[in-house]
Amino acid sequence: MTIFPFSLSQLSLHTGYSVQRKLNQKQLVLGGLMLVCSLLNTSIVSGQDLAGLSTRWDDSFTEWIIYSELEFVQGEITMRWPQRGDWSEWDFRIGELSGQIKTKWKDDANLWELRSNNEIVTIKTVWKDDWRQWEVKNGDLRIDIKSRYSNIFEEWITMGDRYGQMTIYTTWEGDLRDWVIEDDLLDE
Repeated sequence: MTIFPFSLSQLSLHTGYSVQRKLNQKQLVLGGLMLVCSLLNTSIVSGQDLAGLSTRWDDSFTEWIIYSELEFVQGEITMRWPQRGDWSEWDFRIGELSGQIKTKWKDDANLWELRSNNEIVTIKTVWKDDWRQWEVKNGDLRIDIKSRYSNIFEEWITMGDRYGQMTIYTTWEGDLRDWVIEDDLLDE
């Protein structure tokens, strides 16, 4: 099931930028998942800071391992329906916290919901079908995150410094299997 109803040329036309790298739905979803998981640490989870994420297997993006600063396994993210190839629903566990991340509407990746402990965190694109900037909101807490470069979705930064700064990037350029989280967000 495809959750991104556009082609590469449509994305290029919509954003006004030429896309120099091959961009596909996996890159967008994976980038979004990395953002969500790192923000879990600030908006819901207390305790150790998250330091990175890696795929469990080198040839699959359906299972992820979440690491703490001390490089201990802190949790995991798994695709709910890997046999269907359905990228719209994920389950996560970080320490004793568990929940679900899924698109609000099955065929629209512009709005995601993270549900855990009777809380809902919404993750949505700031502008429809513009995957470069996202808003993460949990009650009164709102953090905007954007791709550092408009045509490469391998490095993400928080906007403004009201809640501190965070940077998320791939360990190796062009390899989406390993991500580093530099979390300097305030513990409010």
